[in-house]
Amino acid sequence: MSNLKGSTPSDPDSDDRLEEATQWFMRARSEEVGAEDLRELEDWLNGDPRNELAYRQVTAAWADIGVLAATPEIMLARRNALDDARRAASRRWSVRHRLSRPLALAASVLVAVVGTALYFHSQQGVYTTIIGEQRAVRLEDGSLVTLDAKSRVRVAYTDGMRLLKLERGRARFDVVRDPLRPFRVQAGEQTVVALGTQFNVERVADTVLVTLLEGRVAVTGAATASDPATAQAVVAERLPLTAPKARSSAAPVIELTAGQGLEVQANGSATVVPKVDVQAATAWQSGKLFFDNEPLASAVERVNRYSKLQIEVSPAAATLQVSGVFTAGDADAFVEAISTYFPVRIERTGTSEIRLTAAD
Repeated sequence: MSNLKGSTPSDPDSDDRLEEATQWFMRARSEEVGAEDLRELEDWLNGDPRNELAYRQVTAAWADIGVLAATPEIMLARRNALDDARRAASRRWSVRHRLSRPLALAASVLVAVVGTALYFHSQQGVYTTIIGEQRAVRLEDGSLVTLDAKSRVRVAYTDGMRLLKLERGRARFDVVRDPLRPFRVQAGEQTVVALGTQFNVERVADTVLVTLLEGRVAVTGAATASDPATAQAVVAERLPLTAPKARSSAAPVIELTAGQGLEVQANGSATVVPKVDVQAATAWQSGKLFFDNEPLASAVERVNRYSKLQIEVSPAAATLQVSGVFTAGDADAFVEAISTYFPVRIERTGTSEIRLTAAD
């Protein structure tokens, strides 16, 4: 596509083009958007450089409409427009159809806000949490990142890409749709590509865990999938799946649907979990830790994110399988439960350190 940053429409039908771009924008943000919708949007954007310019203007205006959002009319129009788009997507409406009243109101607001200015914001930053701290970060496109304790994510937004790197810990991503700027989360060698969705990504030791809560994502960098029927290649030309270097055509892509998970080991081998316990996967946001046959070593790593009392596990005890529900931050209760149900010995190596070793 051509680089149109800084341009303004000069053709007499610019208002009609903005209205059409608004319909495409609403359609792309709907819950039911699919690969066919994206291909049609791709064709429309490539059909005329002015189409892309109009779409970028609508995207920028929607993000910046907060200037007027205090008025009840605009708040209602924006909410109704999204609801209308979700309903309309299920009927596979065409951009040639007339706008509904809520959509028309939203479009008129967008056109008024756009004027002749076109700009994109860039966001760079590192967001970190310490032991026991959770933090929610609203990004400039409206997407929300919720960081678990002792986690760090690096954000690099540009005109054409939204790239985040989870460097440690765990985070939930609630992604705002934007077909012009793919949303990617890198964790180690894995890249998660999302389109208007909600998902968790976690790094535990050398393992990357992806849990899809809503929508769909594609994961690259995994060598194999346990169930080929659930690992499908993604057909989405506008969504290159690695950044910044190009992905090899032979590189595998695993697509997840809502309620599925993926566990990727350090060597790239992957296991698809067909049905994830979503309640357990999101319990950390309410201060609970769920373990279901979890190796003691990885359970301890999670417990250590919340407590100044740090636990160390000997290699002989690291593979013990732990199950249960624990309160985040209560390391003493966790240690007591482990010592009660497992043959482990507790050694206090300091005022804030405990070592768990296998009992003789």
